[in-house]
Amino acid sequence: MFSNAAAGAANPWEDIKRPSQQTSASIGQYTNGCLSGAEKMPLRGEGFQLMRTGRDRHYGNPALIGFLKDFSTRVAEQGLGQLQIGDMSMARGGPFSYGHRSHQVGLDADIWYSQDPRALTRPLTAWERNNISAVPLADAKEHQLIKANWDQRAPRILRLASEDPRVERIFVHPTIKRELCTSASSDNEWLRKIRPWWGHNYHFHVRLACPAGDKNCVPQQPVLNAACGEDLDWWFSDEFYAQLRGTAPPQKKPEPKPKPPMPQQCAQVLHAP
Repeated sequence: MFSNAAAGAANPWEDIKRPSQQTSASIGQYTNGCLSGAEKMPLRGEGFQLMRTGRDRHYGNPALIGFLKDFSTRVAEQGLGQLQIGDMSMARGGPFSYGHRSHQVGLDADIWYSQDPRALTRPLTAWERNNISAVPLADAKEHQLIKANWDQRAPRILRLASEDPRVERIFVHPTIKRELCTSASSDNEWLRKIRPWWGHNYHFHVRLACPAGDKNCVPQQPVLNAACGEDLDWWFSDEFYAQLRGTAPPQKKPEPKPKPPMPQQCAQVLHAP
């Protein structure tokens, strides 16, 4: 197995600015892996523009690039605006020093809920891409919908993504999930992939399933229910609010588990030409 420490740098993955020349493959787990033969997402295209390009985190498995292009085109064709795409993966995947625990194998992408008016009419400047702020749809501390910011296009866009067979999960703020569950009709099978998770009040996080043929990509367990009942209720319980606000009784912290080593193949990806 392979560790970053053995590579001789605190985080060598952030130092490499170009993909490897290997065959494209997602290797390992979404939270512990790497990406060979990555493809870079174009700066803009039909239905999308990239955001935060100064971070250099717009690489992905070709399957992710293809999905994002297809998805953005469908969003535009249905009159739902133009997506603003944030962080994906680094040039060879791997762990970040800040911002994400996942996004390591080129199958994750953050997409903003908000659509800046400038992006709907013209290409954004480099300054705008790196300085425009995303607009939150939910209050992360109070767990309430910010009604003044709510965009009626959001449920339709989320449903389009969820119904794509390539998509494994979509992470949203629990309050947004609750709004979707409340307003959905009996036809709510698409909500199964929409999962409540910490944060995600400014953007939703799309995760693709392991592409066919990527034998070293570790899949997640399938999602079996819509998570509109007990699974969602916990996020609005007294126990959760106590954790959120730091008022829960102090508990003895468990001993930290050692960080698992990265897949051995990642050493080859890191050092490949």
